[in-house]
Amino acid sequence: MILPMNREQVRSLAPISLEQSYILYGNVALRAERSLFAADVEEGELRAVGSYLQGMPFHAFSLQLFAAERDYEVTEMLNYFREHPAVDLAAGQTGVFAVPHACLKRVTIPGTLSQREMQLMKLVRPEKLLAPGDSRLLASAEAEVAVELAQRIGMISFRAEEVVEMPHIALFSEQDEPMALAGFHVYEEAFVEIGNIGTSEKHRQKGLGTQITSDVSRLGLEKSPNVYLMVFADNPQAIRVYEKLGYETVSSYAFVEFAL
Repeated sequence: MILPMNREQVRSLAPISLEQSYILYGNVALRAERSLFAADVEEGELRAVGSYLQGMPFHAFSLQLFAAERDYEVTEMLNYFREHPAVDLAAGQTGVFAVPHACLKRVTIPGTLSQREMQLMKLVRPEKLLAPGDSRLLASAEAEVAVELAQRIGMISFRAEEVVEMPHIALFSEQDEPMALAGFHVYEEAFVEIGNIGTSEKHRQKGLGTQITSDVSRLGLEKSPNVYLMVFADNPQAIRVYEKLGYETVSSYAFVEFAL
């Protein structure tokens, strides 16, 4: 049976680990006002908790299994969100389910189109960060600079609102051209998640991505001792950069694109 849930009800059902349930944890702890929650309960046993995050550039779902060793088919959970008045899931569109990689083999998502693995990395050796570079904070009035650069780079999870809500930094050329960008998806004392990291095409292979990642990591440490980032597993070059700067992988997630 699928039951509608609010944040407090989800928290009361089961402990939610930051690192092992990262997407759901963030929706419950930080993005509850933009999230819808549902629980699948069978004969008093909690099988799964799902969430839908509003305001993303794609239909963003997450799923966390709680019933040990049992397979799970998402159709009933998905139908709940499909019928929710706050959600517009038009036929022909696609969605993305974020599922902890450890649960993936037990989950069936009808209409699966593609799948990518994402690694959650944590800064564990901040002494490996580079010396501070020449990046500077973007003022609110410069938000359009970040938006235009993000569009050129093709950042799939970029939200323009984040530039105003959370600090973002950029590296500029001598001609005041933005060359690299970095900011945050989460900026809280409990933890921060750096994101929106990218370098314009003509300024790549110059070490700017490494430098701005280091700079934004230092900025994150000023807010919280727990600094995270997420990176696609099929981007080994970026992973090597993050490892060089003192990050290590703490968990992994599958991002499964499917037809709605």
